[in-house]
Amino acid sequence: MSSGVERAVCLMRELGVRGEVIPHEGSSGRTSEGAAEALGVPLERIVKTLIFTSEGRFVAVVARGDRRVNVDALRRVAGFRRRPRLASAGEVEELTGFSPGGLPPFAPTGRMPCYVSASVLEMDWVIGAAGTEFAGVKFDPRELLGLGFRAVDV
Repeated sequence: MSSGVERAVCLMRELGVRGEVIPHEGSSGRTSEGAAEALGVPLERIVKTLIFTSEGRFVAVVARGDRRVNVDALRRVAGFRRRPRLASAGEVEELTGFSPGGLPPFAPTGRMPCYVSASVLEMDWVIGAAGTEFAGVKFDPRELLGLGFRAVDV
């Protein structure tokens, strides 16, 4: 097990998140499409965890892999005056300890405001990154609400 997966599993235990880690060492899941292909699941079952920033503040959004985040809606929801941008890889790593493409959906908990797209909550299970681009974690997305994520339409 890679150190990223080990850290993700430890964080799951610490937060009380129930899920199944599914390795896919032969294929990268750095993109949603790559993860869906590597895991053999429909793209809408993949979730991506994105960190956005504006005005020196950061927010996390968990969104379905087959959808784009509406940054103008996110700006309003997060209370930004200016349009947010995606955080850089360095910013993501500094804030969460994980690299983009391997960022678990629950990793931003307690570090910044966290949102989950309402469309994610329509699913009974989804798969997000598990600490590396070569492993996913299958879980019930409603677990995120218990961690303080706010359901939003973005």
